[in-house]
Amino acid sequence: MKLQPLVFDLLCYLVRHRERVVTKDELLEALWPRTIVVDNALQRVVSLARNALAEAGLADAIRTYPRHGYRFCIDDGQRAAEPLPADDRLAAAHAACERSDWAAACEAFAAADAHAPLAAEDIEIWGRAAICGGQGPGAVGALERLVAERSTAGDALTAARAMLLLAQIRIDQRQSAIARGLLQRASRFLDGQADTIELGHCAWMSARMALAGGDAEGALAQAREACRIGRALHDADVECLGLTYLGHGLMSRGDVAEGLAQHDEAAAMIRLGGVCPWAAGWSLCSILYAARYRNDWLRAAQFAQAFEEWSRASRMPAFPGTCQLHRAAVLNVQGELEQAAAEVRSAAAMLAQAAPWAEGDAYCVLGDIQLSVGDLEDAEASYRQAHALGWNPQPGLARLHLLAGRAAEAQRGLEQALDAPDFTLRERRAQLLCLLVHAAVAAGDTTRAREAMASLDGEAHRLDNESLTAMRNAAQAELALAEGNLRLATSSLRRAIRDWHEVGSPVGEVEARLRLAECLLADGDPRGAELELHALQTTLAPAARAHRGRVDALRARLLNRAG
Repeated sequence: MKLQPLVFDLLCYLVRHRERVVTKDELLEALWPRTIVVDNALQRVVSLARNALAEAGLADAIRTYPRHGYRFCIDDGQRAAEPLPADDRLAAAHAACERSDWAAACEAFAAADAHAPLAAEDIEIWGRAAICGGQGPGAVGALERLVAERSTAGDALTAARAMLLLAQIRIDQRQSAIARGLLQRASRFLDGQADTIELGHCAWMSARMALAGGDAEGALAQAREACRIGRALHDADVECLGLTYLGHGLMSRGDVAEGLAQHDEAAAMIRLGGVCPWAAGWSLCSILYAARYRNDWLRAAQFAQAFEEWSRASRMPAFPGTCQLHRAAVLNVQGELEQAAAEVRSAAAMLAQAAPWAEGDAYCVLGDIQLSVGDLEDAEASYRQAHALGWNPQPGLARLHLLAGRAAEAQRGLEQALDAPDFTLRERRAQLLCLLVHAAVAAGDTTRAREAMASLDGEAHRLDNESLTAMRNAAQAELALAEGNLRLATSSLRRAIRDWHEVGSPVGEVEARLRLAECLLADGDPRGAELELHALQTTLAPAARAHRGRVDALRARLLNRAG
């Protein structure tokens, strides 16, 4: 069996220290040095290690010591703990759910179910715990059994709830065809029912599937239905999830301000209480995702902080890898590149098992981080891996092509992305257009650059945050330079610098200042260029490392001019 690197490292560490119990804090430091991760990350790696050992007949080799840590108990002759009685296993599973220890909960539910089939309520709780802990496939058998039993008994609501849990698991495992069938079957079971919570959950999940398939209008209809049912039944979970996907749908068709208002209302519901931990975590993570994809980095940073505070307060780490991935993207923009790289690698390892649908996104974020440090070769490998995993690597791949001097490739990739039905690319339309201006100018196609700039300014409602405004101004500067208008170029770049500084992004600020310095020198203003160079070499030095060649060339030109 091929082991993931983190799983292998965990086993090695536990075996080396098998004479004692290894604390959770020690393992967190050993596996993720100098990186803050949620406890669920460790639980996930331990669970994967146990699964690997089980294949070798060593299922009990890693022993858990509650409130202490873990110990490897084979080589020293110690026997693993005797199996708990069935009732105690079930009690242990519920206790683990109470403390959000999803790996332990799933393990205990599976053991109890193997001894005697669980009751319907316990299987549903197991299914939710499995989704929260990224261990959905382990609960599939029990949920399918529950569907069959309740269907035969004529219990449509319980059968539908189990099918909805199965659909979520299949979506997370990138099995969309199976998920669509399950959703359709659940809807059929609920046909003719008055408003029920099950109908509300079916509606928001249908909105999610519609968005993934590029059907924005269908998604909006289903999300509005979820909101209506949630309000009619005074069910905060359904309403909050409906608002979240209503926001996504509105933004995907260009109604950004209205979409943001739905996300703000969902976040307010969570802060005011009444939304269950699972729905709250899902919504906050999804709202953070939307901010990130729209390059709204101020908003993304605020929601990343809000999510961390909520996670600590509720003891709910939410979903393995996904929120950690969003935080890594924020750290990249903020110039915390080493921590960002460590977080995204950890997230990718978890996503491969817990949410394969998002694994490609992790490699896109990793590629963005590698671009930020000037590592074009590794960045290209990351974007290629994202593509191989079914994720569109734009606009990062276009930025790489531009930095590598392959402007025509960048332009071609951006044109294809603008025509793609992928809703995540539609959310990035403003960013794609900004980069298209750069690529067309670099490729000598100023006519297309003007068209892209006109499209961008004709959709000004999309430029609703400082990051996108900064990108728009930088694009305007490139077009102005191509048309020989140095004055407009320098004024546009100064506005871009101001916006990037407001965002708190040294990575964006470095690119704008470096371009401004080059423009000022070309315009006969060496003192102004030297002032920008000073900023690049002092307060912005860490983020400027990726542009060392251009910085050195600028310094040499200034020295030659002074000489």
